[in-house]
Amino acid sequence: MKFVFLLYLLAGVSVADVVKPALVEISIYADKKVSVVIDLSLEAAMTDIGTQYKNTTDAPNSAQYDTLRALAPEALQARFKAFESKFLSHILLTINKKPQHLKLVSTKIDIVGYKKRPRKTLLTYSTQLSEWPKTLSWQYNKSYGDSALRHQIYKKDEYNWSQWRWLRNGVSSGIIDINHPQPMTTVQTILQFINIGFNHVIPLGLDHILFIIGMALSSLLWQRLLLLVSTFTLAHTLTLGLAMLGIIEISGRIIEPLIAFSIAFVAIENLLPNQSIKRKSIIVFLFGLVHGLGFASMLKSFEMTNDNFVTTLISFNIGVELAQVIIVLSVVAVLLLLKIAKLNYRQLAVIPASFIIAFIGIYWGVERLTN
Repeated sequence: MKFVFLLYLLAGVSVADVVKPALVEISIYADKKVSVVIDLSLEAAMTDIGTQYKNTTDAPNSAQYDTLRALAPEALQARFKAFESKFLSHILLTINKKPQHLKLVSTKIDIVGYKKRPRKTLLTYSTQLSEWPKTLSWQYNKSYGDSALRHQIYKKDEYNWSQWRWLRNGVSSGIIDINHPQPMTTVQTILQFINIGFNHVIPLGLDHILFIIGMALSSLLWQRLLLLVSTFTLAHTLTLGLAMLGIIEISGRIIEPLIAFSIAFVAIENLLPNQSIKRKSIIVFLFGLVHGLGFASMLKSFEMTNDNFVTTLISFNIGVELAQVIIVLSVVAVLLLLKIAKLNYRQLAVIPASFIIAFIGIYWGVERLTN
């Protein structure tokens, strides 16, 4: 009974919202009007839960977050009115080295919807300049954690977005020369999105971590593991690319339960006495297609331009693969140590771990279907 209760606690803790960075877009128009659009989890900002936390339940204010997360958009917007002055006091936009007073233009908050993922809020601010901007800088509240910034400026009857700048732990963007921008090099873009892809799995992607652990527990034969990892990679790369191109689009209310049940299914396979590598490869491929759609839901928020689409997509995928390799190697190392010690690694590690992962996957799947 105690063991079942422990499993329940593990599953319950693990369904918390992942804390995601804010996406900030600054647009400068021909009439010297500046628009700042902040795409964020408003509930996390209002409860000082930043990206330094793996998920919301790790933060001391998790109960307040859950209360806000359950509010209807109108109710949350009313709460934000009282909080807004504090929110603005911890962010800083300077143009021509002068701090700007930002005025709220609109607030767009998603419906309560699926409660097991952060709700998206768009805050649109504006300011009117008296002179044409030459430089700008942006700094997000350190307690909110990471943010990503890009800007666009009216020039020759068109607007062109800059590259995204990834700002860690509330650091300033520094002074950005608008008239003589220093665009990110291809190498910088590659390294940035490798990092984003890696972080999307470790530490943020607990769903994907458990799936890969379940897959790695299936065998110590490197040929089998290589086949399974390659199959999973091929599958999620395929649907990630198709989803980013807009060819495939499936609701998160369908994808999220499927991902949860895929975790359970792979783990249950490990408990069977006679495992078929052919059957397992087919299962891993099919569920890899589902996980690719899960990866795409985050990457889409960056709205990649045509000139960096392929580079960004490949770099993100490399980051995901590096995280996968680390997880697989860690699992294999533990199993090999048990084997070298002449212990029954299947009885001591594979079966208990697979049972726990299967329980969590089923728990998540049922909960995601019912919410």
